[in-house]
Amino acid sequence: MNIGILSAFIFFLIFFYSSVNSLLFENVNNTGFLPTIFTFVYFLLIIGFTTYMFVALRHLFLLGRSSRQNIYFNTMIVFFLLASVSARFITSDELSFISATFIVVSTMLMVINSLRISWIAFLTKKEKITLLFLSVVITVLFIVNANNTGNESLMLLSFSKPFNVFISLILIYGAIYFSVLFFTTLFHIPTAEVFDRKAQEVSSLQYFSKLITQVLDFDELTETVTDITTKVSDADASWIIWKENDEFIPIANKNIGFVDSDLINKFILQKINWNDLSETKFLMLTEFDELVKVSNLYKALTVSPLKAHGKVKGLLVAIRKDEDRFNEEDKKAIATFSDYASVAIENSGLLEESIEKERLEKELDVAREIQKKILPEKNPFYDELEISSVFIPAFEVGGDFYDFFEISKTKLGFVIADVSGKGISAAFIMAEVKGIFESLSKTIESPKEILINANDILKHTLDTKTFVSAVYGLIDIEKGQMKISRAGHCPVILLRNDIAKSVKPSGIGLGISKDDHFKEHLDEVTIDLEENDAIVLYTDGITEAKNESLEDFGEKYFTEVLLENRNNNVDEISRKVIQEVTMFSHNHSQYDDITLVLLKWKPRQSKEGGRDRQKIKKDGDKEWQNSAHQL
Repeated sequence: MNIGILSAFIFFLIFFYSSVNSLLFENVNNTGFLPTIFTFVYFLLIIGFTTYMFVALRHLFLLGRSSRQNIYFNTMIVFFLLASVSARFITSDELSFISATFIVVSTMLMVINSLRISWIAFLTKKEKITLLFLSVVITVLFIVNANNTGNESLMLLSFSKPFNVFISLILIYGAIYFSVLFFTTLFHIPTAEVFDRKAQEVSSLQYFSKLITQVLDFDELTETVTDITTKVSDADASWIIWKENDEFIPIANKNIGFVDSDLINKFILQKINWNDLSETKFLMLTEFDELVKVSNLYKALTVSPLKAHGKVKGLLVAIRKDEDRFNEEDKKAIATFSDYASVAIENSGLLEESIEKERLEKELDVAREIQKKILPEKNPFYDELEISSVFIPAFEVGGDFYDFFEISKTKLGFVIADVSGKGISAAFIMAEVKGIFESLSKTIESPKEILINANDILKHTLDTKTFVSAVYGLIDIEKGQMKISRAGHCPVILLRNDIAKSVKPSGIGLGISKDDHFKEHLDEVTIDLEENDAIVLYTDGITEAKNESLEDFGEKYFTEVLLENRNNNVDEISRKVIQEVTMFSHNHSQYDDITLVLLKWKPRQSKEGGRDRQKIKKDGDKEWQNSAHQL
């Protein structure tokens, strides 16, 4: 376009110079100052326009070529200069053949360089038609300007003959170049539409390659898929049939209403097998009986599968109004595009799963923090009682809970509980349970009454799918007695001499019964403690720990481990139990929290000995916490 404008300006300057010159300066001496200024400005304009045109022609020559091909253009310019210089210094007729030779060689190089045009192929059809018109206009202007530079009546020739020759050669080169450009463009017109379509396909695939790595929102992604599908396949409309909860719904409609697409979906699903569709299929809508109900008269369509994890998740539909059936090229293009779209949609689904997983991880972190804060920081100390507690959280937060309540110097309450379910909801319920037992233990001593009151509170707050199993006990140091009640929790194990006795007073889980059924079936058991009696409370995270064969650790093996280590102190017993559970389930991930509380009755231990044991126990607790953390 710039070359065309400059050619018009040069035409104006050359053609109108004589008339303008005579009109302005017919009564002025030609040697005057004003004619000189005018002539100087005139030639500056000629030089400027020609220089810009030369640069533009060089740019067109190099467009789409490697820098190594500069030599062809530079050689042509050298011969332009030789022809211009020879016109100045060779004046005799005998040597005029030298100038003619340079001009002939220059002309041959013009033709050769003009034939080396490659950038036209990359233009769209619309651009090629525009270029066809411009090349005609510019060619005519170059021919007229080249002819005018040889007019001896013009001052251009008398000013500088070499300059005139150089400009003439550039104009001749422009005329030849744009003449060749016209015919080259003319021959590219028939294939322009096919090239445009292929270019659209390539650019669409490149765009979708980016989408695969960027993984956009699902709705935005499907809208992009149908939009590009209409361009790639030259279709009138496009949409996706998506399977959701055994229903087939149209989504991301492009240039078609949902009512029309839903009607056509029924026809498509009758003609193809959803699960067995492995390639793009063609369908003619002339076989569709309800086509009259569709607002537009569509004639042909293609259906391509969109797969995720090897299964067909949706169908990509492209539809046309004309009679022309989709050809094999269309089929290949749509099939390739649907493969890319499948990957992009699958990545979008993975992104949603990743976001959901991250959300759950944050939720679990909150639950773990809650769980950690509501458990006791240290065990209470009594001279007559050894106490050990272990809590090992699973990766997925459970609802295990234990606590001690120092009611007086001679009375200790304790509880172990397990909330059904997992996650942050279980952690919140566990926090509520802690508050309930802590409040009730300050006013009520009877384990049975505490569980009854706890149930009365929880039955109004827990939903029908949630309950809490618990064991609450009270040890009277002065009397050497222990009272316990059990609300559907694991049995309490009493180790006495060489026997492990399972203490299972009746009772159902807290929050299950909404009436007096809980109270009627709840018992309280009193046990007179003997020296070296050990009371073991635990959650099912121990007995239900699994090995690689999915076998449970079990109560039997658990009891055997307790009996083998019954003569050790409670910390040693706890350490051995956890060690055995860990070794048993080392090839299987821990699914549930592990909670273990041991109390050992030592009534004959002296006060002084008790203080020594307290120091040993604190050191042992610290060592045990480190060991439990590693496990």
